[in-house]
Amino acid sequence: MNHANKKRQRATQATSAPQCFVASQERLARKCGQALKEALGLDHVKCSRWEHPGATSLYFFSSPLVEAEIRGRNRPVLPLSGDKRWLHIAVDLQFIAKQCWRVSQVSIGLLQGDPSNPHKVPVLRAEWQIHEAADTSGHAQPHWHVLNAAEVAELPKFDAVMQAAPGFEAFLAPRQSTTGNGEAFGHFHYAMVTDWHRPPSASLYHVLQDEAALVSWVDGCVRYIRHQLDYVDRKFDQ
Repeated sequence: MNHANKKRQRATQATSAPQCFVASQERLARKCGQALKEALGLDHVKCSRWEHPGATSLYFFSSPLVEAEIRGRNRPVLPLSGDKRWLHIAVDLQFIAKQCWRVSQVSIGLLQGDPSNPHKVPVLRAEWQIHEAADTSGHAQPHWHVLNAAEVAELPKFDAVMQAAPGFEAFLAPRQSTTGNGEAFGHFHYAMVTDWHRPPSASLYHVLQDEAALVSWVDGCVRYIRHQLDYVDRKFDQ
């Protein structure tokens, strides 16, 4: 191998990133649907596909169909607890060749709102983006986004406290953001997997290894969200 070819090979190795490939959309959808059915205790979970140039997005839903407006489009969501909390699960696939799709992103969003109203409030999003080239943004993969405050049960005797303390309501009134952008921290990437406790720390950028790892991550993440919401509800019910 001549010097020029060696340089090109080193450059490719430096910029490329390991990828997660799947051979069948249908099989992946079936495996994710089964995992979600068990994690959420639902009778069944189905998958819809949105085809766009060179790519496909897999969305998951149950019956009756409930939708939420996400990035300008109504997308199906899954019931999480009661009739107010919902999960939007999306797996984005990029076409590579026949029977070969590259997983480009997996997203799990927690939303709140009435089932009949598509304008639901996004609260959290767990996300794993798999870039074709090595990521230099510094964003952890996978990561969390905190988008809005979740609705929780009213604190005991709160109305009585308000009536007994003149001016307290004004004290609690929302302040204006000093940054001029109240949604700024929605772009903050909270690391989900790190090794900071084991110096020297390696990269924050992790890659899904295969289809089984993808399904396992979706299953574990959904179960953890459900567990933590149950914990919060118990705390506020005391």
